[in-house]
Amino acid sequence: MYKLILPAAAAFALSLGAAAAQTETQQTTTVQSSPDTQTTTTTTERNDGYGTYRKTITSTKRYDAGTFVAPSGYTYTRYSIGERVPHVLITTPKLVLGDYSTYRLDSPPEGLEWIRVGNDALLVSSSTGEVIQTDYDLFE
Repeated sequence: MYKLILPAAAAFALSLGAAAAQTETQQTTTVQSSPDTQTTTTTTERNDGYGTYRKTITSTKRYDAGTFVAPSGYTYTRYSIGERVPHVLITTPKLVLGDYSTYRLDSPPEGLEWIRVGNDALLVSSSTGEVIQTDYDLFE
């Protein structure tokens, strides 16, 4: 009888611990306007250490950085925060935006890097490919 109760009790305790360990998420949207641009920023805050970086930006300021050339076999996809980009996008040197300040992008913290996917700039985890921040339509 104790063998049946103990696993059930352990499973119940484990489920309570998992619920307490879940990541909390909060979302806010801000619109900033000036005479020649309008920027909409949606910030998703989570308690995972990247809270200040988790945001979706759509800016009317565009940069001409040449034509996007996708890796062989890749078809453009618009990624959202939390999704994962294919490893080939992180490992293709010409897609990494080492000159992020030229495009007024935030300096990436350790373990993250900016990449270009189509006309979008994405701040992604170098190891997992998780999208932390998006800047849609940054490029012409």
